[in-house]
Amino acid sequence: MFAGIDEVEWASLEHAYGPADDVPELLRGLASGDPAERESALDAMYGAVHHQGDVYDSTLACIPFLMELVADPAVEDRGGIVELLTSIGSIDLDGDDELDPEDEEFEDAANYAMAASAVTAGADVFLGLVDDPDRGVRLAAPLALATLHTDPVRVLRLLRSRLDAEHDAEVRLACVEATGRIALRHQGLLPEVVEWLTGLSGMAYGAGLRLA
Repeated sequence: MFAGIDEVEWASLEHAYGPADDVPELLRGLASGDPAERESALDAMYGAVHHQGDVYDSTLACIPFLMELVADPAVEDRGGIVELLTSIGSIDLDGDDELDPEDEEFEDAANYAMAASAVTAGADVFLGLVDDPDRGVRLAAPLALATLHTDPVRVLRLLRSRLDAEHDAEVRLACVEATGRIALRHQGLLPEVVEWLTGLSGMAYGAGLRLA
């Protein structure tokens, strides 16, 4: 794990609080066997590398390693990492706004675009997480797929198929909410999703799920 991490010139990259030479330690902390260390590392990632939703050059450099962590079933608490990647990759830029390269916001917009592209390119990893033994992973995967995967039809069918197999009510609700997000983002799928959601109202699911 983390092949090539020491070859990245982290000290030349930045996060919210300056040079990013502490990022390798944070990434390794996410894979720690100590729950407190994992939690501290994730908090620090949000606090520095993805501070208030910002994307820095160090954020971009982290993406391959975060993807590697998500794909490794030996890593605990991967649900939080899935949520982090979803946040990093899902910032929508207004396609009507054309920034001049000299504009101070140009670099920020470029970082957001590169982050979205990088996370989307690796989004197949989330497909295998919908039936993960870790409830937190299953809870985070539907939104990641609905937001980041480029094949909404495939994702929609996967989420619908998971509904009967999933026993956790909150995870089932996450699947339903994710299908709604897909319908809103891909209007051509809206009639199919509405028909399916309408059918759920007559099925033997919990009230929260039926009202979703």
